[in-house]
Amino acid sequence: VIKLERAKNDASLLEIIELQRQNLKKNVSKEIQIAQGFVTAEHTFDQLKLINDAEKAIIATDNNKVVAYAIAMKKETGISMPVFNSLFAEFDKLMIDGKPINAYSYIIVGQLCVHENYRGKGLVEKLYAYYKEELRSKYDFGLTDISSLNPRSLKAHEKSGFKKIHSFHDVFTNSMWDIVFLDFRK
Repeated sequence: VIKLERAKNDASLLEIIELQRQNLKKNVSKEIQIAQGFVTAEHTFDQLKLINDAEKAIIATDNNKVVAYAIAMKKETGISMPVFNSLFAEFDKLMIDGKPINAYSYIIVGQLCVHENYRGKGLVEKLYAYYKEELRSKYDFGLTDISSLNPRSLKAHEKSGFKKIHSFHDVFTNSMWDIVFLDFRK
C-alpha cells in the first residue's frame, strides 16, 4: 500500500537521492529520456538536508521504501545550488494576478520523481494533491520549471493542475524551460 507523507528523517533523504541518481538526465538513455522523462538537478545530501529542514519534502512510500518524491524548496535554501540561478532570475520577472511574484508567499517544487515501476498509476496527481493540501496554509502557490525536452513531465504536471505561465532559456543547461504554476488559493 502506497503511503503519502513528509520526509522526516535522513533515511528518506538518502532514498530520495538514490531515486534521483537513477533518473538523472546524464544517467538515462536518450530513449528513456523521451519515453519516461528525467530529472536535471543533482542534490548532495547536505543540500537536500538543508532544503528539507526548511520545508519537508512530500514522499510516497511502499513498504517504507521511497518510490516517489516532490521536494518542497524555499528560494532561500536553493540559492546555494547554481543550477537554480537562471530559474530564480526568471521567477523574479513574473507577475501573478497583476502583482510581482515576490508579493506572494510561494514554494518551489525543487524536483519531482517517480520510480519507474510506479509510473502511469496516477502517483504524480496524488503527490501534488497532498503537496497542495500540506502547504496551502503557508503558501499561495507552487512553482517549478520543466525542461522543454521533457514533454512527459509537462503533461503530468498539467494533469495535476499546473498551468504553464512562462518559458525561458537557461544558461546553466543551455536549453529551454517552461515555468508552471499550481494555485493553492483555489
